[in-house]
Amino acid sequence: MKSVDSMQPQTPRLIFCVAAGVLLVGLGAGSSQSRSTAGSQTVAAAGGPASQSDRSLATRLEIADLYTETVGAIPQFGKFEVDFQISGSSATMQQWPFDPAPPQGVPAGVGITVDAVFTSPDGHDFRQPAFYAEHFVDEVRGGRDWHLPTGTFRWRVRFAPHQTGTWTYRIVATDSSGVAETRPERFLVTAGDSQGFIRVSRADPRYFEFSDGRLFTGLGFNFAPPLEDPLTGGTPAFGALATDGINFLRLWISGLYGSAWPPFIGGRNQYVGYLPVTGLVPYRDTATGTTTLAMRLDYESAGDQGWFDACRLQAGDDPESIKPGTFYRIRVEYRGEGIVGPRDPGIPQYGFVAKLGGLFPACYQPATGTPVTSYGSSTAGWSQIEGSWFSGDRSYLPRLHLALENVTEGVAYVRAVSVREELNGGRFGPEMMIRPSMAYHQFIPEEKAFSLDRVVESAEQNGVYLKLVVMDKDDKLYKKLLDDGNWVTEEDNADGFYGTGRRVNRTRWLQQTWWRYLQARWGYSPNVHSWELANEGDPDSTRHYEFADEFGKFMHCRVFGVEPGTGDGVKCTLDHPNAHMVTTSLWHSFPAKEFWGNAKYPNVDYADLHAYVSTSYAPEAEREAWPRDAARYHLWHSDNVAAWQLGRPVVRGEAGLDAVGEQSETALGLERDRAAIWLHNFLWSGLDGGSLYELYWWNSHIWNETADHRDLYLGVENFLRTVPLNKGGFVEWGGTVGDRNLRVVGQKNVSTGRLHLWVQNLRHTWMNVVNGAPIAPISSELVVPGFLPGAQYTLERWNTHVRGGRIDATEQLTADATGQVRIAVTAVLMDVALKMYPGATE
Repeated sequence: MKSVDSMQPQTPRLIFCVAAGVLLVGLGAGSSQSRSTAGSQTVAAAGGPASQSDRSLATRLEIADLYTETVGAIPQFGKFEVDFQISGSSATMQQWPFDPAPPQGVPAGVGITVDAVFTSPDGHDFRQPAFYAEHFVDEVRGGRDWHLPTGTFRWRVRFAPHQTGTWTYRIVATDSSGVAETRPERFLVTAGDSQGFIRVSRADPRYFEFSDGRLFTGLGFNFAPPLEDPLTGGTPAFGALATDGINFLRLWISGLYGSAWPPFIGGRNQYVGYLPVTGLVPYRDTATGTTTLAMRLDYESAGDQGWFDACRLQAGDDPESIKPGTFYRIRVEYRGEGIVGPRDPGIPQYGFVAKLGGLFPACYQPATGTPVTSYGSSTAGWSQIEGSWFSGDRSYLPRLHLALENVTEGVAYVRAVSVREELNGGRFGPEMMIRPSMAYHQFIPEEKAFSLDRVVESAEQNGVYLKLVVMDKDDKLYKKLLDDGNWVTEEDNADGFYGTGRRVNRTRWLQQTWWRYLQARWGYSPNVHSWELANEGDPDSTRHYEFADEFGKFMHCRVFGVEPGTGDGVKCTLDHPNAHMVTTSLWHSFPAKEFWGNAKYPNVDYADLHAYVSTSYAPEAEREAWPRDAARYHLWHSDNVAAWQLGRPVVRGEAGLDAVGEQSETALGLERDRAAIWLHNFLWSGLDGGSLYELYWWNSHIWNETADHRDLYLGVENFLRTVPLNKGGFVEWGGTVGDRNLRVVGQKNVSTGRLHLWVQNLRHTWMNVVNGAPIAPISSELVVPGFLPGAQYTLERWNTHVRGGRIDATEQLTADATGQVRIAVTAVLMDVALKMYPGATE
C-alpha cells in the first residue's frame, strides 16, 4: 500500500475526462479552472452542519475540484463520471472504507468512505460508492498495452442514470475527522440507444432480459486469463466477437485482489490444485509484536527441495511498464535468517539478491541472471537490498527474480519489492511495481484495475456482456486468517475463505471492501452481466450458501447504504439502477434443493453449473454417449436443471467435451472435426425448453492458430433475436415426429402462435462425420398440437450451415380443426431450424 504522501498529485496538469456523451475538463491539483465553484459544506464530526459557535470542532475534511461541466447531455444508461479531490483527510488507507468499530484484526478508523448521492428526476435518491484511482499514461508499444504510472491520484464516481430528465448529485465523505458534503449539482440525461442493464425476466424467469424488455440471448464462452485474443494478441477482440453473434463471456478478475494469482511464482511445487503456490506466511516480529504477510524463500542444507523455493520470479513476461533511458532504484525489503555460504567456494558472492533474467527454476545458482541489487545476509530486523538499474531501450521491466544465490542454507522473508525512477536531489518517482507489497489484503493494484477499465469499455463498445468471477475459493490469503481475525500460527484455516457464514469477521470485512470497490469502479456499466462470487466453491457447505446470499445482500443493498436485514430468507428489495445480478459456482453437482432452490438464500439471482463430460453428476452410461454427441451433452443437463423449476435462470459457467475419467481438452481430439460439427450441434440444441445458458470452457476447441469457428454462434443469434422468449408463455413443443432418427427440440407459445424448432438427423454427429460413417437423409412429418383451429401461420425454414443462418424457404401453414400444425421435413442430412409465427411477417 502506498503511503498517503505518495498518493498526492505532484504537479498541476491538464486533464480531459470523457464519459459517454460528457466532456469533463479541468486542471490538476492547485487549480480551479473549468471546475464547479461548489465547495464542501463544513460539517461537525457528529454529522450535522457546523454552527458559528462550534467552528473549532469542525472537520478538516474538504471535497474540492469537482468536474461538473458537461457538453450537452449524457444518454440514458451512459456513464456519468465525476472526478474530485479530498483534502484534510485523516485516512491512511484510501481504498478502505471508514469503520470506527471493525471486527478483530482490522484497525479502527483508518479508512475513508466516499459516496455520491444521485437524485433522479422523479425524486428518488441512489447512493453510489466512489473509488480512489491513479492516472496512467495509456499507450500501445510493441503491440502491447503500456500503462505508465504517474503517481497522480483522484477520487472518482461513476454512475449510469436510468431515467431521462434532470438529475442532481452530491458527494459525501466520512472519515475519523468527520463528514464533508458538497451542495447538489445538476446534469441532464436524454434518451439513448442502450438496452440498459441485464436482469432476470419478469415474465419468464428462465431467461435474462435488458432493462428495455428485450431478450438477452446469452451466447458465449469462457474468456480465461490471459485477457488476450490468441489470434491477435493485446486487448480482447470484443469487436470481432460481437460480429460473430457472441455476447456473453465469463471472465476471471479474481487476480485483482488477494493472493490467488500472485506476481511471484516458484520453480517447484508451482500448483496445488489450480492456483499457484504463493509462498506466503504470516511473519511475526517478536521485537514489535506485529505480524505481516511475507513471501518465504529458503534453501536447505540438502538443497532446494522443501516446500518453499530458493528462487521465485515474476509470473508474467515483462509485466511492468517503464520508461526507456531511465535509471531506476530497485529495492527489496526482507528479513534474513541463517543465511550461510558460499556453496561454490570459487565464487565469493552469496546471499539474498534480486536479479533480472537467468535460468529458471535454477536462478539460485551463481552466475545465472544479472544481479541488480546488493547481496543480503542474515538480519536482526527488516532490512533492504537495493541497486540502480538503467532501462536502456526497454519499455517493460524484464522478469525480476528473487533468489537465495550460492548459499548452503538460509531463509529470506520478503514483504515488499519496489522499482522507482531516480530523480534529482535523492528523490524518487512513483512506484512501477504493479503489486509492490506482499500484504495483498491491504490494496487493490491500480494498474490491473486500470486495465480492467479498458476491458469493460471494449465490452461496452461492442455489445459484449461480462460474467465476472470475483474471487477464488482456494485463495491462500484467507487460509492464513483464523475465523477470530488472528493470523494462523500452525495449520492453515482450510475453510477460511467462507468466513463465519453470515457474521462479519476480518475475512468478510476485507472481502466486502473488495466488493465495494467492484461496484464503485465497474458497477456503472450495463455490460457487467453479473458478479460471480467464487470459482467453484464447496458444493456441500452451508457456509458457502450463506456466504453467497450475504454477497447478494451486500451487492444489492449494503453497498448502496441500505440494510436489508439479517438471517436466512431475508431478501433485499432495493431497486438500485446500477445493481447487478450475483451468483456463485460449485466444483461439482447441482444442489438444487439444498441451495439453488432454497428459500433461505433468496439474494442469489441465478443458478450456476459446472459439468464437463468428465465431472458431470449424470449416470455413467449417459455420460459415455456425450463425447460422440454434443447436443445430447447439452440436452441432458438442460432437462435436468429445468425439472427442478427453480424460478431463476441457470448458466453452465463451465462446459467441456472430454471423456469419462479424463478431464483434458485433448481427450477427444476435437481438432479432427474441421467443420466444428460438435459446436454447431451444441449451440443449436440450445433452442430446447430447458433453457440452459452455456459457456464453454476450452476456447481452444472453438478457435486456435489454425481454425476459427466463432462465427457458428452468429446463426443462432440471428435466429433467436426476434423470438420473445422472455415475454412468457413458451413451453416444450410437445409434438410428435414420424421418424425417431430425427431429434426435435424447441418450444411453442400457443397464445401468440409462435413455434421454433431444431430438427437434427441423429446420425449427423461430429464423430460419425470424422470417422466416415454412412449418414442417410431422412424425410418425415412433425405434428404440433395446441394452436387455434383454422389459424394461418408463416413458417421459415432456416439453413443453419451458412454464416449467420439463412432463410431458404417461407411458406404458409394452416392449423387443422383440432389445432394441429403439420410440418413436412424433407431429406434432412444434417439439420434444419424452423420458425413459425402468425400472419405474413414477423
